[in-house]
Amino acid sequence: MAATAVVANVTVVGASATASHLTIWPSGQPKPVASDLNFTGGQTVANLAIVKVGADGALNIANNSGTVHVIVDVLGWY
Repeated sequence: MAATAVVANVTVVGASATASHLTIWPSGQPKPVASDLNFTGGQTVANLAIVKVGADGALNIANNSGTVHVIVDVLGWY
């Protein structure tokens, strides 16, 4: 049986924008309007997220402003 969702610790490092946010959602689906992680420039911020995966088992991640390094540690799946 394939995973339908993941439990992940998502961390941002080295953001260039004054303020931004990440949105994470299943591949093949429309981007939601809610953010999963909010941050400001220069911060290292982590947040636990439970996210459905797309039919192909993948996620989409979008940064709202500037550039940022994103680290995703999958802790478990359903």
